[in-house]
This record gives sequence, C-alpha cells and structure tokens, in this order.
Amino acid sequence: MKCPICKDVFLEKTSLIDELYAYFCKSCGGNWMRYEDYWKWHTSNSNLICKPFNIKNYLPVNDTVQAKICPDCGRILIKYRVDNRLDFYVEHCGNCNGVWFDKNEWDNIKLNNLHGQIHNFFTRPWQKRIREEAARENLQDKYIKKFGRWDYERLKEMREWIYKKETKNEMLSYLLDEDPYKI
Repeated sequence: MKCPICKDVFLEKTSLIDELYAYFCKSCGGNWMRYEDYWKWHTSNSNLICKPFNIKNYLPVNDTVQAKICPDCGRILIKYRVDNRLDFYVEHCGNCNGVWFDKNEWDNIKLNNLHGQIHNFFTRPWQKRIREEAARENLQDKYIKKFGRWDYERLKEMREWIYKKETKNEMLSYLLDEDPYKI
C-alpha cells in the first residue's frame, strides 16, 4: 500500500497508541488508519472519556491541498474539519472509511483528547456543530469590531439579564423608544 501524498513510498505498519495500528509514511510523516483497526481499538477502550479541550497543545501542521486517493480502495478521499479550534482537515474514504492524517494531525488530535471521537468527525451532526460554531465566532468578531470589546461584553450581560425577565418585551420596547416618557 502506497502513500497518498508521496505516491511511490510504501506505508509501514506502526502503532499510534496502545494497539491502535496505522500505516506510516517515513517520507512525509503521514498516517493511514483503517476503520476496522480504529473501531477495534475504540470498542476495547469504551471507557475513554473525551473531555472538552482548550487548544494549548498544538503542533504545526502542513495540511496538504492536493487531492488524495485511498491507499486501500482507490477512491478519492474527502476532507473533513476536525474542530474549529484545530486549523486542519483530515481526509476520509467514504467507501472503506479509512482516514488519512497528514504529519502532526494525529498528534494534535491525541494531544487535545479527540482521538476517541474520530468516528464522529464524518457525521452530519459533528460537521453541523463545527459550522454553527464558526458562524457564531464570525458574528462575535463582527460585534466586537463594531461595538468594541468592553461595550460588547456589557451588551451581552444586559441581553442575558433582559431575556431572563418575564417583562422582556416591555423592557425592549422601553429601550427602543427614543423618548419613553413622551405622551
């Protein structure tokens, strides 16, 4: 089986973590993981708890842009975002479910405690959550740019307080009225 990046380099069997096997390219540093190997490891490590993470562990990734072909079945691999806090994509084969990790991608996934969630990366709910988080971050950046960070934080506090009140509609009307005391 040959590397999907280097094309002429044969992949060598390796262990990514306790009995999770993959195939390593000694030239580019990438790893090919077969789904059955991952699932066997995952089911025997079902006690694996993936906690929310904070990106503090990040190794540089050179996410290749070229299209890749599955080393097992020859289909084109599709790119999937892992998380908004990680700035790279992993490639997945829709036919045999294998996964390609460019150099340091696996290490970043493991360092940030996502290695037990790989099977979820390629699902609609996971990808939808990533898109929604990205949209939310984009809007937040726009609000900060428009209002300034201090005013934006005050507005968020005020909004949260108002929306907890039963009289929120009246409060909002009061705020929007240019002169709420005019008869």
